[in-house]
Amino acid sequence: MMTRLASFLALIALCMPSAAAAQADLQLGVVDRVVAMVGDSAILESQVTFEAQQMQLADSTTPAPGHPQYEAFLDDVLMSWVDRLLVIQAAARDTLIQVDEASLDQQITELIDQLAVQFGGQPALQAALRDIGMTLAEYREMRRTEARQQQIVQLYMASQLRTARPIELTDEELLERFQELQPQMQQRPRQMTFRQVVIRPQAADTAKAAARAEIDSLLVRAQAGEDFAALATENSDDLGTAALGGDVGWFRRGQMVSEFENAAFALGAGRMGIAESVFGFHLIKVERTRGRGEVQARHILKVPAVSPSDITQARDIARRVVERALAGENMTDLFDEFGDASEPDSLTIAYQQLQELPPSFAALRTAAVGDVIGPLEYQQGSGAPSDLRLSVVKVMSTREAGAFTFEDVRPLLANQLQELKRRERVLETLRANTYIDIRM
Repeated sequence: MMTRLASFLALIALCMPSAAAAQADLQLGVVDRVVAMVGDSAILESQVTFEAQQMQLADSTTPAPGHPQYEAFLDDVLMSWVDRLLVIQAAARDTLIQVDEASLDQQITELIDQLAVQFGGQPALQAALRDIGMTLAEYREMRRTEARQQQIVQLYMASQLRTARPIELTDEELLERFQELQPQMQQRPRQMTFRQVVIRPQAADTAKAAARAEIDSLLVRAQAGEDFAALATENSDDLGTAALGGDVGWFRRGQMVSEFENAAFALGAGRMGIAESVFGFHLIKVERTRGRGEVQARHILKVPAVSPSDITQARDIARRVVERALAGENMTDLFDEFGDASEPDSLTIAYQQLQELPPSFAALRTAAVGDVIGPLEYQQGSGAPSDLRLSVVKVMSTREAGAFTFEDVRPLLANQLQELKRRERVLETLRANTYIDIRM
């Protein structure tokens, strides 16, 4: 049985951030040195070696001191540090990167609570921390800093990848990636491929006119001086933002539906306008604008009411789609004529994942190739009449479990490789525009 201190050191070695490692080394009298400069930030040798030790604890195949590849491994760890600092520094200049401080606090509180349970209570955890010269408050702040940096990196890379240009991939690159990953791949589960036509009830013209009239009325009230946030809270059908006074935050092009953002970017700060999208009618107020094409806005959404007769009409359409599919008509043609373009026209799914679909899809579990099933009714969103969906499904093929082939995973490989290459392109741009001095 490990002692309390040994147990804690094992835990902290798996999760303690590198800054704490540097502190521990200094307390032990270890001579530290700067091994790289990134902008105005220094990377210490102790930070690199400690991260290497973490990786060795997590994976026994990682090169250890004395291994022929150990120095090359340390170089890779150092470069990962460089890339991390490049992203953190770039994120600090990006005004749209906003860390969720409340979620960080909750995350760290849960972590401390879990550690306290493992040590038999918070006093025991505090005693273990004292053994390595730390207070609970210092440990909490150390972990919070690490988690905050992780969130910043994730947010920044996500924002860059969202608008990144696609990269052309060759078959040779994809095949090489497949060969790299093949030894790690598990068996392919039993799968089903089906095509579907999803029908969405359409509001009548009179309902659309009524929704537009409501938006026009709200615009008049806002122009007369009523508080926009209060109007949004009282009247918006967008429940996610109504409680926030209609605030959708800061955004750039490519982050909202095109009709909404086109209207928002055409308005100036303090101005209001109306746009129609697939969701309904939006009354938009631009609160502020700033450089690099950023807008902060509020909105009020009015969704045209879907009546029982609209639902009846959608069900009639779905039944006609079933009849035509049973008669042999092409499902792709039926999708083009009747389908909701925001829904996929085909899916390949493992049998064990069928239970994750709406309950009405249970009939697929025993369906055979060529079977047409439906209309399958289910709800999206809040369950309002406008959230009803009706799906007509045709089973195209089934496949028993077995080893993955290249063609099985080609789309997934392409997505992964695209992301890897886009990330590298982002990093290359940051490296080209930042002072970097490697001294190791």
